[in-house]
Amino acid sequence: MGKSNKNILNLFCFIALIIIAILILINNLLPLVGVNVSGPFFSALNTIKEILILIVIGLYAYYFVAGKTKTWKIIYWIAIALFIVGIILIWF
Repeated sequence: MGKSNKNILNLFCFIALIIIAILILINNLLPLVGVNVSGPFFSALNTIKEILILIVIGLYAYYFVAGKTKTWKIIYWIAIALFIVGIILIWF
């Protein structure tokens, strides 16, 4: 991976970290002030958080398994598929 690509990926991960931290904070603080966080809007925010986590962790995990054997890559893709299924099941 080139240096400019790595810088862009690092910037994306930093932005995703900020967004995830804000969403977690909102999700945990609003119930304390009496706001119901179980509606569709908050479910959508939770899904956005989960997708950002998948992208960031998925990218770095891919770079880890890129030079490994086929077994590692199969485990990686199974884990990504399970994560996606988990995100989809949140909506049901």
